[in-house]
Amino acid sequence: MSQVQEKYKHAEENYGSELLNLGVAKGYLKKLMENEAVRSYVARHASEILEQFELVLNTVSMEEAVGQAERADWPSAAEATAQAQLAKNDSNAVSAPGMDGPLG
Repeated sequence: MSQVQEKYKHAEENYGSELLNLGVAKGYLKKLMENEAVRSYVARHASEILEQFELVLNTVSMEEAVGQAERADWPSAAEATAQAQLAKNDSNAVSAPGMDGPLG
C-alpha cells in the first residue's frame, strides 16, 4: 500500500511540469508538420512515424475535450438570435389571426 501511495505522490508532484512539457512538445510538433517540406520528408522516409505524429496532433487533452463539449451544448449567439426571432414570429402569427399571416 505504501508503494502505491509513493507512486501517487510522485505522479501528483510531477503532473504539472509533465503536462507543460507535453504541451510544448505538441506545439513544436504542430509547427514542424505545418512545414510542407518536413511533412513530405517524414512521409517519404518514415510514414509510420508520420502516422504517430498525426495521432499525437489529433489527441485532445481532457481540458480541450471539456471545453469543446461545453461549446457544443450552448448555442452560439447567432443561433440564439435566430431562435429568438423565430419564437417572436410565431407569437406574432398566433396573436393576429385575422391578418394575412400563416394562420389567416
